Amino acid sequence: MSGLEIDFETRSPVNLKVEGVYRYMEHPETAPLMASYTIDGGPVRRWRPPEPCPNDIVAHVEKGGTIVAHNAGFERLLWQMILSKRYGWPAVRLRQFRCTAATAAALSLPRDLDGLGVALNLSVQKDKTGKTLIDRFSKPRKVTKADLERHQGGPMPALFHEPADFPEDFERFHDYCDVDVLTEQAADRRMIPLRTECQEAYWRSEQINDRGLRIDVESAKAALLLVDRAKLRLDREMRHLTEGEVEACSQVAKLKDWCAVRLGQGPAMKAALEFFDGVLPEGRGEEIASLGKADMDDLLEREDLPPLVRKALELRRDYAKASTAKIKAFLSRAGQDGRIRGAFLFRAAGTGRYSSTGAQVHNLPRPRKVFDDAHLDPRDLFEAIRKANVEWLEMLYGEELGKPLPLLSDSIRGFIWADPGKELLAADYSGIEGAIQAWFAGEEWKVKALFDLIADPSLPDMYRRAAAGIFNTTTDLLMKKDKRRQVGKVSELSLGYQGGVGAFRSMARNYSLKLGPIFGPAWEAADPERREKVLKRYEECLERGELLTKQLTREEWMGAELVKVGWRATHPAIVASWKELEAAAREAVVSPGTKVQALKVSFLVARGFLWCLLPSGRCLAYGAPSIREVEVPWADKALTPELREKRPVVTCLGVDSQTRRLIRYALYGGLIFENVVQAIALDLLDNGIEIAERAGYPVVGHVHDEIITEVPRGWGDLAWFEKAICELPGWARGLPLTAGGWRGKRYRKD
Repeated sequence: MSGLEIDFETRSPVNLKVEGVYRYMEHPETAPLMASYTIDGGPVRRWRPPEPCPNDIVAHVEKGGTIVAHNAGFERLLWQMILSKRYGWPAVRLRQFRCTAATAAALSLPRDLDGLGVALNLSVQKDKTGKTLIDRFSKPRKVTKADLERHQGGPMPALFHEPADFPEDFERFHDYCDVDVLTEQAADRRMIPLRTECQEAYWRSEQINDRGLRIDVESAKAALLLVDRAKLRLDREMRHLTEGEVEACSQVAKLKDWCAVRLGQGPAMKAALEFFDGVLPEGRGEEIASLGKADMDDLLEREDLPPLVRKALELRRDYAKASTAKIKAFLSRAGQDGRIRGAFLFRAAGTGRYSSTGAQVHNLPRPRKVFDDAHLDPRDLFEAIRKANVEWLEMLYGEELGKPLPLLSDSIRGFIWADPGKELLAADYSGIEGAIQAWFAGEEWKVKALFDLIADPSLPDMYRRAAAGIFNTTTDLLMKKDKRRQVGKVSELSLGYQGGVGAFRSMARNYSLKLGPIFGPAWEAADPERREKVLKRYEECLERGELLTKQLTREEWMGAELVKVGWRATHPAIVASWKELEAAAREAVVSPGTKVQALKVSFLVARGFLWCLLPSGRCLAYGAPSIREVEVPWADKALTPELREKRPVVTCLGVDSQTRRLIRYALYGGLIFENVVQAIALDLLDNGIEIAERAGYPVVGHVHDEIITEVPRGWGDLAWFEKAICELPGWARGLPLTAGGWRGKRYRKD
């Protein structure tokens, strides 16, 4: 690849990790310290202020040359916001930039330069001593007594170590910068660049980040004051309830001890006591690391929990609401105009899906049912929040709905709002994953049903249809308000990727669906063959000592298994696709260079990757593929090695979503299917964003499968927008896609 490869080192009083790159570049004291660069593979050259911009850089940029950097958004914003305005560097355009971190992520390689160099086994690697030098020169130094004496009576400015203070270290710092450029250059030469369509999507993503999302700063500041007051009151209630033994809701260890003393004897008491000791009830044996939300909810569901213990746990649950950190993140990243920028990460997953960073708008908490049912007027709600008065909220909305911390969590989306004279116009693809699953696998009855629903929305939805299949009934007998519909919903969301009891249980907890009551009606509806199959499966898992048979009662486990078996029975094409995809991937690995077709994708091993060619023409990349005898991905880790099921499967290298480390993992059929479905969903989202942009609807964000635009109040046509973003590219012909939208001043979950 040719172009200007460049890396800068800077300094600023702004904490980059806390406040983000836009706030960092916005600060007047942020300044460049140095740059290392190379043009078209030439020698590494250097720049330091106050030198003018090097002539070769000026010539390259003015002729429209490409600028390459790792995490190029940093270099671009530094250039546009500081170098061009204060240092006389030539103006640059967004479309001149390429990002090697984005290229790496598209290949399922580590985004960080250190990890990327290791993964590619580059001859030049990132210098690991850089952190010490960054801490010395790029971050403010400690204030000394002499500094305080010099600045008596005035605000203390940020103070830094100057290059002249440590000339040898500063020279090493520039050596470090040189090595970064060489590492980036070596990585760029080894990687396959983004295809044209993906590069266009990258530029659109950066443009969306530049626009940002406006935050209601006044309400957010009031909310933090409200949080402090609400927590003080919760702490008072906890002290009063526990007679001073637990002084604050944050004292989890003391709360455990207090509860343990009051639980007494008896089955329910013993169960809760064991829970607080870190172990669930006898015969279920799961060790837990903390009082997480799901575990807390499980305990609070017990009808025979002592009232005082229940109240104490409810206080702790309200206190632990995540809204506080979210609102703080909004404020810490809001620029001078109140907009948070840089909230979206391009190619965050190997499938290409986006994620959110910093303010994390992709994982906003789901509102409580009591909040959804209340249909509150956002203007009245946020006027009340701005009063920062705990008692006022409770007086307006009642004791349950008006709890300050849960209410702030419920309304967190509303802190995102449009500029004066504008409003948000958004649309969310409806059930897109289920539609893609059916279309891709050839589940024709489901594709037809989805098209029927698009034509006539009054027909039974897919959750009712799924529930009808599971409970062996018809949609005429299973109406929309039937409780079994929720079982259908959870099954649709959890079982499409070869998931079983564990996957269904996890999703059920997200939707507060209890497993116990499922067993009775599901067992009654099952025919003898299905009952025998489920019972045999349970006995096999119980004999092997699988963990879920210890965590769940017999009825809970079998209820979930009945749902799984029922769902799979009505989705034979999807079930068959798992095996077909896995077999095709295995054949491609066994026969490198041979293209193997499976459904609407094909597999090929070349250049050290297993490639999966998607219908759009984009590829998924799986590094260093091989066939290995490994434990199947769903094998119970609590089993002894001799009991764990093993078989030959395709394994590959990829970045772990939690640790961000490169790991080897098994590529089983359900996982391939999930990757393909998620990747197609991303391609459709990018297509929708492109359509919106072309039509003059400026996109300011996207949350999973929802596109958010900001337009002049009253401008545009929501119905047209919903249809427009569903215009299918040629490769997606026949896919049942629809979207539902809304418009308004504040962001909301529709």
